[in-house]
Amino acid sequence: MDLGHSAIVYRENEWHVADYPKVGTVSQEHTFDETVVNLKEAKAARKIVFDRSSPLRLVLLTLAMVALSRVYSPLSSEESRLYARVREAQNILWSEMEKRGWTDPVNDLDKTGFIGLDWSETTTTLGFLEAKRNACDPLWAVQFLRWFDRLGLKAGDRVVVTSSASFPGMLYSMLAAAEFRGLAIDLTVSLGASAWGANRSEAPWPLLARVLRAHDLLRTRPLFYTLGGNGENGDGMFPEGIEALKRAAREDGVELFRSGQISDIIDRKMALIAPEIAPNSSRVIGESAARLVVSVGGNLSSLGLDEIVVTLRNGLLFQEDAAAAGDGVIALSLRLGIPVLHLLNLRSLSQKVGIDFETRRPFFTGNTFLAALAGLTLFVLVLASHKRWTWES
Repeated sequence: MDLGHSAIVYRENEWHVADYPKVGTVSQEHTFDETVVNLKEAKAARKIVFDRSSPLRLVLLTLAMVALSRVYSPLSSEESRLYARVREAQNILWSEMEKRGWTDPVNDLDKTGFIGLDWSETTTTLGFLEAKRNACDPLWAVQFLRWFDRLGLKAGDRVVVTSSASFPGMLYSMLAAAEFRGLAIDLTVSLGASAWGANRSEAPWPLLARVLRAHDLLRTRPLFYTLGGNGENGDGMFPEGIEALKRAAREDGVELFRSGQISDIIDRKMALIAPEIAPNSSRVIGESAARLVVSVGGNLSSLGLDEIVVTLRNGLLFQEDAAAAGDGVIALSLRLGIPVLHLLNLRSLSQKVGIDFETRRPFFTGNTFLAALAGLTLFVLVLASHKRWTWES
């Protein structure tokens, strides 16, 4: 009898008993032939035999599944230097703020110095603490560097940055990366900030920037400030908050541009972005246009008044994204063919680029096609070489 595995058949009184241990079957019949038939039926009914003989298979399968789901991307030596510079800036800023009694170790868990208050006289809107913490991750500086390289930017290329003070950690990372790459930066900042941003009336963005410049960790100075808030002119802000921001601009020696019309602020910023525009067209002429526009946060002049802008995706945008960009600086820049970095919804964007939203890690994580392909290949090879089941024929 050929069952492919050994079976034991013996007499027990008037019964023929068959034990087929590989399949885990015991059968008994009155005759030997009937017992054999039962064994063959049991073998046919159970064609898969579990094999526990290869612990290595489990290890390899685990590695395959990890590769299928996530990939860990270490930093280059250049990126590591930029990462360290941003962390140094945060340490110094924290130390200087701590001397003045303006730190909050409960909410600023990583001791960056960039986390503000849940409310103050200079607060414009609500904000989410988790997003403000994420914006302080030094990996954002590295991501900016990668975006710059993707666009082929080189030393001397001009970028225009229009930012609110709501994400001061993100703003600093962007400036640090641009300076690291040697880019020429035209910067404007609206000084009002949402909750947990640079909203301490005694320590708004101009003061934070001065501390960093004093330690040679920042060179860029703004061309002008706006107040922020409704109309980007301080509407809806407390009078004492407006006075605090006006004083901060004066102490910084930077113009505070004010206008009752948001269109005036948009025009002022567009004059930086595209000084020369062909008459009656949307084509930039000359070499004066910015190579990139960066919008950090959600100031009104960047987003405009058209509500469609809430559907605009975050990250690096190109001319084809203009239809959903509204009617502010972002939209006008895209229509001119100037790429825009739009940074507002950090939860979705951090997941896309591989920056952990809640936990700081010194490397990128995320799904990639190559990682998935490698994981799938390893998975198939392990199944082929370390079989968990044996199919009987």
